Amino acid sequence: MNVPVTFDDPTVNYGLVGFGGAENATVVIDPTLATNKVGRVVKTNTAELWAGASITALAGTVQTSFANAIPFTATERRMNVRVWSPHAGIQVRLKVEDKNDPTRSVETEATVTVASGWQTLEFNFNNQAAGTAAFNPAFTYNKASLFFNFGVTGATAGERIYFFDDVKLGAAPVIAPAAPTVVSPVNFCQNAGATLTATASAGNTLVWYTVATGGVGTTTAPFITNAVIGTTTFYVSQRNAALVEGPRAAINVVVRATPLAPITVTPVAYCVNAQSALLSATAEAGNSLLWYSAATGGTGSVNIPTTITTVSGSTTYYVSQTNAGACESPRAAIVVNIVATPVVAAISAAPYTKLFPGLNTTISAATPAAGTSYLWYKNGVELIGQTGNSISIKIDGAGNYTLKATNLNGCVGSSNTITIADSVRQQVFIYPNPSTGRFQIRYYSDINNLKPRKVAIYNAAGALIYNATFVIFGSYTPMNIDLTRHGSGIYFIHLLDSDGKNLATEKILIR
Repeated sequence: MNVPVTFDDPTVNYGLVGFGGAENATVVIDPTLATNKVGRVVKTNTAELWAGASITALAGTVQTSFANAIPFTATERRMNVRVWSPHAGIQVRLKVEDKNDPTRSVETEATVTVASGWQTLEFNFNNQAAGTAAFNPAFTYNKASLFFNFGVTGATAGERIYFFDDVKLGAAPVIAPAAPTVVSPVNFCQNAGATLTATASAGNTLVWYTVATGGVGTTTAPFITNAVIGTTTFYVSQRNAALVEGPRAAINVVVRATPLAPITVTPVAYCVNAQSALLSATAEAGNSLLWYSAATGGTGSVNIPTTITTVSGSTTYYVSQTNAGACESPRAAIVVNIVATPVVAAISAAPYTKLFPGLNTTISAATPAAGTSYLWYKNGVELIGQTGNSISIKIDGAGNYTLKATNLNGCVGSSNTITIADSVRQQVFIYPNPSTGRFQIRYYSDINNLKPRKVAIYNAAGALIYNATFVIFGSYTPMNIDLTRHGSGIYFIHLLDSDGKNLATEKILIR
């Protein structure tokens, strides 16, 4: 026998002889490799359980089996055959015999474990099939036959087609597995922590290394602590059940920097029912913000939260930033306080709410609470410098008064409104009287009919010493008089309307 038997060997013309319902055994082009020839065995649906095919060399059309005996030795009584079967789990029997004496034979079996794919089966003749003769080193073995799905008839299994090639002496060759499937590079964020992964073939075990060659492997996948920014290369191979290890695949682990938490301003305060602004945080250039409602977990949103200000209380929001490498920073907290509006006690006026020249009244409120400041408003206009809890009002201050309280968060509460009005008096108010020569005259005017007033002043001798017309702009518009150049004495004042009608007459003492 020339070892190995391959059907495309140019030095030997091998053929097949089928039997038992496998007569359609022949040499064909490998259906999986067009440049190769293989043996094909068709086990029909009428085949016997022992149907198979014998391998024979041909001298023209004469079957000669093997020219030489299979060179078994005392230490090597194995053969291996590459086979293809449409289904796994079947038994394949290999029989070797003396072509001149078929009683001198030995048979053994191997099991197909791969369906619709090539695999190499090992046949050990030291372990002969049950009910068959043991290996006899004194015999000459120069003929071989293969029985696919041995022990099962074609009627049971149905017609099946099998292929084989490369009949060799010795154990089945140990084939190292390919490198495992990996993804490289693998990107991690600094301090994230992760375990490397690779995909081994079924039944194989991964072996991890830190060097491309040599070193001691481990079956424990590396845990990447990601403490150092940069690229580190790890290596992984796979080892099959026969402990044969294949080549190593490289995995480049790229550790990217994780940004710091974004810059925030906290706490943020809004007044109850105020128009709340969007929360804000400052990310590094090129980074994007992610907003959360919890310190850990959850799914971040690029939408900035809007706070609800209808109820006082405190809510904490969280924000991180993500860089171009998809590394996310720790979260920064933003505390949002919704602050109640300060309550202002009712303000009141005493002793009057209606005034005429010479009368004063005071509007007052309770003493402000700690951290609260007051501002007084007249007709909606702030009274500069009036920040106490009371304010004194004269006739010129008639109007609508309100007190506003502001707390430390800028929230403003308003009091009720007090109206200080004028009191209608059809009399002339002159003061001071007696006077040094400078004095005021006031007389009620209807604010809906503010016509000019005329003032005529006479001395004790009846001579007119002063005559003027005044523009009136309020209910008791002051008319300022200066008689200092006329000396001491008693003077008589006549107040006239715009038509010259005398409204009132009074006297003043100048001294």
